[in-house]
Amino acid sequence: MQASWRRHIYASFALLAASLLAPRTNADNLTITSSPPGATIEIDGSAAGVTPYHIKYPGGYFHKPHSVFGERLEHSIKVRISMKGYAVKETMVTDGPFDWVSINGKHHGKYWLLTSDHFDIRLEPLAKPTEVSFEAAEKAGPLRPAHDRARAALEHPLPEFGSVTFTSDTASAEIFVDQKFMGQAPATFRLAIGSHHIEVKSAGKRTWIRDLEVLRDSQLTLHPVLEQQP
Repeated sequence: MQASWRRHIYASFALLAASLLAPRTNADNLTITSSPPGATIEIDGSAAGVTPYHIKYPGGYFHKPHSVFGERLEHSIKVRISMKGYAVKETMVTDGPFDWVSINGKHHGKYWLLTSDHFDIRLEPLAKPTEVSFEAAEKAGPLRPAHDRARAALEHPLPEFGSVTFTSDTASAEIFVDQKFMGQAPATFRLAIGSHHIEVKSAGKRTWIRDLEVLRDSQLTLHPVLEQQP
């Protein structure tokens, strides 16, 4: 009878520990809007899309993880929003770092939290450049370089992009473009035209690696299949 009672107590503790330590797999939406809409968004220096922009992140990126096994954001995130005719806005959307320590005290590290699930950015219009005739610029001397720079800035075309959509059989697989974290599958990004190095990662799986050539206005869909590590 005593042995049976002990087994019952051990089983109850095991179930309680499993419920407390189980990782949170739910995902929350991060939304970025701007006024006016249609602005280009860069996340940590990489083009991500245009406003209004939506992307899914693990719940642990928004809320303090309930266990050391939960998903944690291991770096800060800076968002840059730009639009022709408006001043560029940059903002940090994370708070941290915070410390986490494992139950046995042998493992520890840092994590960051997104400060909100919705950021609304108001863009300020740029002042119109003063009109200067070429004849006046020739006579002014020192004004000419500034005038030429202003004209070049107005004539410089905006970057060209293609669209890449990522889907995956592995839930919440992390997507890296040119070694920069972009988000989790499924997700769609606007990438500048040209060659990009793509990596898709997930714990316990082999990293999926490809070199991708993005063409102007192209629309690509990638479905990485991550193999289990031996």
